[in-house]
Amino acid sequence: MSNSYSFQQLRVPLASRDRMAYYLAQQLRIPDSAIQNFEPIRVALDSRKKGNPYWSCNVHFSSDLSLNHPQLSAWKESPETIENIPGAGAMDLGDRVVVVGSGPAGMWAALSLVRKGYRVELHEQGKPVTERFLDIRRFLNGREFNPRSNILFGEGGAGAYSDGKLTSRTRNPFVDSVLNDLARAGAGDEVRWLAKAHIGTDRLQAILVKVRSWIEDAGGRVIFDSKLTDLEIVEGRVARVAFNDRWQDCSALVLATGHSARDIYTLLDQRGVALEAKPFAMGVRVEHPQDFINERQFGRGVDYHLTGSAEYSLTAPGAYSFCMCPGGVLIPCASEPDGFATNGMSYSRRNAPFANSGIVVPVAGTPGWWNESAFNPGVKGALAASESPEIWAGIALQRSLERQAFELGGRNYSAPAQTVAAFMDDRTDSALPKSSYPTGIVPTNHWDWMPLPLNKAIAEAFENFERKIPGWIRHGLLVSPETRTSSPLRIPRNDQLESINVRGLYPLGEGAGYAGGITTSAADGVRLGAMAMAKEAKR
Repeated sequence: MSNSYSFQQLRVPLASRDRMAYYLAQQLRIPDSAIQNFEPIRVALDSRKKGNPYWSCNVHFSSDLSLNHPQLSAWKESPETIENIPGAGAMDLGDRVVVVGSGPAGMWAALSLVRKGYRVELHEQGKPVTERFLDIRRFLNGREFNPRSNILFGEGGAGAYSDGKLTSRTRNPFVDSVLNDLARAGAGDEVRWLAKAHIGTDRLQAILVKVRSWIEDAGGRVIFDSKLTDLEIVEGRVARVAFNDRWQDCSALVLATGHSARDIYTLLDQRGVALEAKPFAMGVRVEHPQDFINERQFGRGVDYHLTGSAEYSLTAPGAYSFCMCPGGVLIPCASEPDGFATNGMSYSRRNAPFANSGIVVPVAGTPGWWNESAFNPGVKGALAASESPEIWAGIALQRSLERQAFELGGRNYSAPAQTVAAFMDDRTDSALPKSSYPTGIVPTNHWDWMPLPLNKAIAEAFENFERKIPGWIRHGLLVSPETRTSSPLRIPRNDQLESINVRGLYPLGEGAGYAGGITTSAADGVRLGAMAMAKEAKR
């Protein structure tokens, strides 16, 4: 009789990740042939001992032998499956489901629903990923900004031009479903089990095309250059939607427009859809030479080709690192023509000479926080003109910093920059070091234009980070602003993922305020599909 086991924290040498089963047999002192159905569950790089990193692996296997080891236990299948979640298969979404937005949430919602037999239309205001790439190149090379097709909007959403990280704080059947799809679409089996898996912008493009083909092969329609311009709500239910000002009926509207589609929030507010402010974070991007980060994190004498570029996750009392991109590049992200934010992006090999990360400060989402005298006068002016300042305060603050950065950079998407050392001394640099930022950097003093609470929290965090990574201050460069960490608004929804005051409206992903990143956003789409009644069951 075969026994099923779980082995925790199997130690595997750096160069031998593909020989995990062999090292398991060595640890258990059994023949290789005694291990069957070997499967890695989670594999992480352990670099706590500088100069000697290794792989720490949790694995699942079966064997005909009766085994005993302190790190060994009987394998227990998770009781939670997509089929047995509360409310699974209970919702009837009607005969014509319209999905808005082809980021991770929208694509996986559409994919999950067509798999259930629904008639689905997926509308994207931007372009297919290959055409979108050309628009981005025109923007970076010639500053030709396309408000519908750019680094934030288009097939794949903002995640298509990011680090492509597939991390998630929790593993559940929805996340597993997404990872399985990504593996089948070309990301490779390691995304199922590598603790800090990532894909990279270059590989994501082909994967997006593959997922789109699955949607279309199952009977769904994907429509590009199709912008949501209005919706009609009758007796508390979505009745019609307009794309490019042309109306059509829908039985359910799935809204997955991302955290930067500010016009959609305005439209929802005008049509009476419930919105609420939520906490988010803002700050700066910090860039360091990747060799410096490698040495500090892994130690000397390590083969970085085996480890990959080193990363970090740092926290301080008032700030933390966000969306760290090892071996990556900085990029300008614009959703409006007169402002921009910074972000980080990397390719699959993560072999660029710089590392970058957002260093951000939590911003409260409760009424009254925007009245602090340290915030910029332009923010207060925008709020005074707003009918609901407690809702729009976050966007007003984002927009204020993004527009100031645009002006300081010369109105051509060059970014305000400052060495960390100069920032700590409250002075402007006479010259700046090299940076990966593609549209140019301009010396500024952040203390002259960034809100004082942000600057104070960031400065205190840098002192904290210097103790953890010596040289952080001397080697670092600020490029600003980092404002699009998450949405400042939430579209409240119930346990069925439906708007609390508009039936038939299903807000998903980052734009709804219920997810962060590629994996959790896509999982939100899978969750909606799991809750939907199968087409066959409706007959």
